[in-house]
Amino acid sequence: MLEPGTLKIYPASAGSGKTSFLIINYLYVLFNSKDPYEFKKILVLTFTRKSSEDMKTRILNCLHDFSVGKIQKSSYPMFQYLINLNKEYVLTKEKLFYHSKKILNEIFHDFSSFSNNISTLDKFTYRIVRTFLSRKKCSLEMNTHHFIQQVVKNILQKLKISEKWSKILIQFSLEKFQRGQSWNIIKDLQQMIFLLMDENQYFFIKKIENFSFTNFITLKDILTKRIRFFEKKCELQGILFYNFIREQSINENSFIYSDLPRLFDNMKMKKLLVNPFTKRLEKNMKNGVIFSKKYLNNKKNGGFQQKEKIISLYEKTKKFYQKHIQCYLIDKVCKRHLWIFSMIHEIKKECSFLKKERNILLHSELNQILYEKITHFIPKIYETFGMKYQYYFIDEFQDISYLQWENIKILLENSLSENGSSIIVGDAKQSIYRWRGGSVKQFIHLMDSKSKFYKKDIVRLSTNFRSFKEIVQFNNTFYQYFSEVFQNTPYKKIYENVGQNISKKIGGYVEINFFHKMFLKKENYQEYIYHKIINKINKFLLHNQYSLSDIALLVRTNEECNFLCERLMEDEFLVHDPGTVLIKNHIEIQIIINVFEILSHPFSYEKRFSLISLLLKNKFFIRKKNLHNFIETCIFLPLNLFLDKILSKNSITLEKIYNKSIYQISEIIIESFNLFHLNNASCLYSFLDVVYRNEQKNMANSIADFLYHWDSIKDKENIVFSSKNKKNMINVMTIHKSKGLQFPIVIIPFTDWNIFSKKKEGKWIHVDPIFYQGLEYVYIEMKSNFHKNIRNHEKIKHIYNDYILDIILDNINLLYVATTRPIEQLILFSKLENKPSISHYIKNFLNKKNLWNNKKHQYSFGKEF
Repeated sequence: MLEPGTLKIYPASAGSGKTSFLIINYLYVLFNSKDPYEFKKILVLTFTRKSSEDMKTRILNCLHDFSVGKIQKSSYPMFQYLINLNKEYVLTKEKLFYHSKKILNEIFHDFSSFSNNISTLDKFTYRIVRTFLSRKKCSLEMNTHHFIQQVVKNILQKLKISEKWSKILIQFSLEKFQRGQSWNIIKDLQQMIFLLMDENQYFFIKKIENFSFTNFITLKDILTKRIRFFEKKCELQGILFYNFIREQSINENSFIYSDLPRLFDNMKMKKLLVNPFTKRLEKNMKNGVIFSKKYLNNKKNGGFQQKEKIISLYEKTKKFYQKHIQCYLIDKVCKRHLWIFSMIHEIKKECSFLKKERNILLHSELNQILYEKITHFIPKIYETFGMKYQYYFIDEFQDISYLQWENIKILLENSLSENGSSIIVGDAKQSIYRWRGGSVKQFIHLMDSKSKFYKKDIVRLSTNFRSFKEIVQFNNTFYQYFSEVFQNTPYKKIYENVGQNISKKIGGYVEINFFHKMFLKKENYQEYIYHKIINKINKFLLHNQYSLSDIALLVRTNEECNFLCERLMEDEFLVHDPGTVLIKNHIEIQIIINVFEILSHPFSYEKRFSLISLLLKNKFFIRKKNLHNFIETCIFLPLNLFLDKILSKNSITLEKIYNKSIYQISEIIIESFNLFHLNNASCLYSFLDVVYRNEQKNMANSIADFLYHWDSIKDKENIVFSSKNKKNMINVMTIHKSKGLQFPIVIIPFTDWNIFSKKKEGKWIHVDPIFYQGLEYVYIEMKSNFHKNIRNHEKIKHIYNDYILDIILDNINLLYVATTRPIEQLILFSKLENKPSISHYIKNFLNKKNLWNNKKHQYSFGKEF
């Protein structure tokens, strides 16, 4: 129950009814007041639009049921709660029904207030930002990727005509080439723009904004000199060693181990990042164990003197290396990114120009914009929003970013200081949006910290209302094991109290299937698992206990989702809301795009041949008797004649498409090639919808413009499927999209994803500004093998270890979300590999429970039916 001046925090595990809990408290506020306008004082902030819409619908349904005096099954728990717990005044059924009518009436008369006050955090942020831009009606740009593409294109055009920047571009490209990387700088520019827009980097970027281009060039020269000095000195030590053993006629085989020659060889070859002072080498040098017994027996007179000189050289080398290696390591990683940071002012200038020209705000920058405005306009925010709300309800707090919380916190704390009430609900185990700014540490800190300005009350929602007993028990035991994995870290606490009480009836089934390395090829493994899944699905459907809509296949990546969706559709299954069946993968779309490319490049015979290949492959093409001769003669014809030859009727002519829109040209291509049929209707309609949307935004005014735009969006545009008969459709989605949903049966086909993704992640490290021209932080990229290079750098080592912990938590949380979606049955398929993967945690858990058997491939808990 809400208390004035109190922030109530509810750590809530999966299936504990977080949404229902918030709705009950929302209704409690309404009925605890005699004012029918009380709904205007409540602000509910959710993470997704689906959550906010679901909450609005359920609140209105409850109020409707109460107002007509008929309590439906879904509304009955709310009804019971309100009758039993309202202590301010006696709330009888009659009063509840009467009050509901009044509230419902006021909501319908001011529905916009009700709707706006149950909102996503992003939408609420946008509303506040708009109050500062009331005179400028900016539209919100959601497609950040396309915006970045355009910025990069504009920057490259401007830089190429600048003498100063042309030289720098060439120099940077050469440096990349020397490191064995692609000379192309487009990805580097894109990365820099992403950093500028990424709110996780906001405070660090702010610190380097005042660093001028000249400062960066000066710093680069300083770093280059320091790097060269260190490398030259190390190279000299290596040369001295090899000169000495040559003068003394000492063969490399004379050393007891190869560690010592390898050390000085690395010095000479400037291979300095990996620590060459191994434990074995250190121990031997300390004990004076250098030469083999055979060598010492043959060189009795000179062995001792040689040993002393080598130890002396070793100690000098070690002392110099350890003194300078930390600075060298930072200098190397700093210099690698210095060029791109030197362009920060050019990039920001171009971003600002493009936003002003298009009169847009970027969705990804809203939190940063608001944070900057807050420091200058706090009175205006209080006046507009702070005085408006008395109650704040925040859902999915673990997914809220630092800036989002800082932006909303001032309103919430102001409300609490004036005897308002606030509820925060979250689950640290379901924090899976760190890449988008979500901060689980923020949630942990909020629970652990104390406030002088308001009371804080923490109550755990510890009952699982979703899953059957066996599933809850399995998850309780399985995830308790992860508190040991995290040992003495802040994340240990997250999984220490993971156990949930059981609400559902006895039953449920968990099955884990393991497969070994016999399926080495990715395609074969995926196909093998797919057939296993089909067998399971058929088994579920056999006795009419379940329908297809009861089953959900949850995967880690869009690629896996795409594979399953396409294979299921090939086997004539209906797929509900696949989300990741990409338009670009369909042959009809490839034909349309290929025709666009031919129209845009009329003399590209390679593209003509590609089109013919596509048509042949899918029987759109009328076969000729002598196909080889036909292709040879038609491929070099003028464009009109070429198109006429490959089409038996409805030929495309340049006159037909002249002065037509991209949408109209698309329709002409579909008609001319006879591409439309019932099985591909969704695919073609989805593509035409993409064309229409982009025409409305004036993003593509010519075929060339559209092709450029298509290249930037083709990996994100999916087919929109009709779902009229959901009962006969199987659910396929990524784990991220399954959050908040539940299904009777959940199958996780590929529970063996790699812990470390290929995506590079950057971190900032604090440095002494004296050595970096006033720069306090430098940017470094984290890599999976980074630990080999940082043994001698405690600061980077600490940052890297934190990064590894974050990565592990991300993956365990992702698994937690997946395994807590089922109501009755959970089926996992996993491949055991040597690389760090999620399957190792499952195996180690089974091992710890003394269940693991190398000859056993299936483990089950509970009864299947």
